Amino acid sequence: MSISTNNLWGLDKDSSIKAILLLLQHEVNPGSFMLLDKEKLNIKAVRLISSKNPNEVSAYIYSYAQRKERYGLDLEFPFLIETSADDQSIRMDDLTAEGVVKKVIEHLELKRTAAT
Repeated sequence: MSISTNNLWGLDKDSSIKAILLLLQHEVNPGSFMLLDKEKLNIKAVRLISSKNPNEVSAYIYSYAQRKERYGLDLEFPFLIETSADDQSIRMDDLTAEGVVKKVIEHLELKRTAAT
């Protein structure tokens, strides 16, 4: 199940994850991405999809098992719902928040707002 990201403060997520989502909202239109299956994920993780192309790729961001103020990121493609599918992903660790936001924008092909 996917949900919009209009109310980040209402999410049951760690502040490190909310901080990443806030940074991302500052760079792109808040309606351009959605959270996927937030109930099934760790409180220190979130999976994002594009609102425009929800079934193409996803980005899994996590702060668990990372140094303070650092994040892990899995760029997942193609996004397939079947658990037995041969998914491909690129895993990166020890990224800054700015690095995560930049890579998520590129991977999900999100359009930056004019203010950035």
